[in-house]
Amino acid sequence: MLKIDGFDKALIGIATVWQKHEDGGAERVDTLIYDGDALVTILMHQSGLSHEEALEYISYNIEGAYVGKSTPIVVWPCDMERVNAMVKEAQEGE
Repeated sequence: MLKIDGFDKALIGIATVWQKHEDGGAERVDTLIYDGDALVTILMHQSGLSHEEALEYISYNIEGAYVGKSTPIVVWPCDMERVNAMVKEAQEGE
C-alpha cells in the first residue's frame, strides 16, 4: 500500500479493489483512502495555502499522480443531490 506522507489524519480507510492485468487476469489490491476535505484542511493549516491553492495542489500532486496499482484514493464527501446533478450533467454531455 502506498501512503501519502504527512496526511495520516486524513486517512479514512482501506479499499480492496480489483486491478486488471493485460493478460486478462486480475488481482486484489488494498488501497488507502483519504478524505479530500481533510486533505484541504491539513494543507491550509500546515502549508498556509488558500482553499483554492489546496484544491489545486491535491488535483495535480495527489489525484493526478498515478504511482502504480496501489495509488491512494481521494474521496470527496457529498450528498445525493450533488450525485444526481453530476449524473444528469454526465448524461447531457453524452
